[in-house]
Parts: sequence; structure tokens; C-alpha cells
Amino acid sequence: MPRETFHKLKEEKKKKLIDGFLREFSIKTYDEASLSSAVKSLGIAKGSIYQYFDNKLDLFLFLVGECSAVKQTYIGHLKREDFPDFWTYFKALYEEGVKFDLENPLQSHFLHSLAKNINSPSIQEINDKFQEQTIAAFAEMIRYEVTHGHFRDDLPLSTMAFFLYKTSLSINDHMQLFYDVNPEVSIQKKMAVYADQKDQLLMKTVDEYVHLLRQAFDPQSND
Repeated sequence: MPRETFHKLKEEKKKKLIDGFLREFSIKTYDEASLSSAVKSLGIAKGSIYQYFDNKLDLFLFLVGECSAVKQTYIGHLKREDFPDFWTYFKALYEEGVKFDLENPLQSHFLHSLAKNINSPSIQEINDKFQEQTIAAFAEMIRYEVTHGHFRDDLPLSTMAFFLYKTSLSINDHMQLFYDVNPEVSIQKKMAVYADQKDQLLMKTVDEYVHLLRQAFDPQSND
């Protein structure tokens, strides 16, 4: 967590520091990211960073929390019970994610790069924990659907949760492969990941994946 000295900074300077390090970790993996490079672009002394954070990992985890909190302001109000089925809710999460991306491109780029960042060898343990937490969250969503008879009940929750988790990652891969969505390029241009109408292509792709997912998860698949 940041030290008290960081919290005492003026908001303008705090934002400048956060933005500079978000960009560094968005362009490079965790192991490749350089505090020296980031502070040089910010025009500050490297030693000053250690007045605000204990180390590189402390800074990185702070950025994860900050970006996740911003995204949560977009998706946090969505409640499953307000939607007729899980897939309508699932698509709504993506729609709010698009709004987050278009209005907070730097934070969005950082979260898009999170998968490659936490795959860095030096933080493998954090990667494993992150995946476990994410899969557990999907499992809870699926448990609700199974309990209410909306999803098939003949498969382990862990299998279904892992499949849904991997499918969500595949949607991002799909966009990059087929629709030229390239976060590494868009961040250099200071554009949102899904700028230039690519948000519409994303939602079209989500619809296509939902069509396939229905066949796998809905109760009739168990007939």
C-alpha cells in the first residue's frame, strides 16, 4: 500500500505519477517494466518513488487496485436479479466495460495488459492467486444459475467456471486476431482500446460467443 507521503501529495502530482506508471506497466510486462524509465519520463528522481511505495510490487498492486476500483464504478451497480437471464447480464457487463474503456483509456489499457503482467515469472504466485479468485467469482455466478435451474447441473462448478473464465479471455484474443484491436498500438496513440467503432465489433463478438455458451450451459444441453 502507498505510504502516507503519497497520500499527502497534491492530486495533480498524484495523478501524474499514477498515469506515468500505468503507461509503463501497460506497454511492458511486470518484469520488463522499469521504474527508472518511468521516473525519467516523469522528470523525477528514482529515489523519490521509494518515499511513496515500498517497492515495485507494492506500486504495481496499488495500480491494480486503483484501476479495478474505477472499473467497479461502472459495473458495480449491475445486479443479476435485474436481468431476465444470465446472458443478458453477461452482455451488460461488457457494455459497461466499453464505457469504462472509452472514458478511462489509460486504466483500461492497464487492465488489458494485466494478464501478461501477472504471467511474469517473478510474480507467478500472484498470478496463481489472481486466477483462483477470478475462477471462484465465476463459480459463484454459476452456482446461482444452477441453483435456480437456469444452468445444467451435471458438471462440476469448477469446470464450468474455468471454461467461462477462459472464454472471457478468448474474446479479447478474438478481437486482437480478427478485428485488429491492438492495445499496444492504441496506448501509444493515447486512444481507448475499443475506439473507432471497435466497441460495436466487440459487442457483436460477445453476442456470437454467448450463442455458443448457451449451448454449453443451458439446461437443455443436459437432455
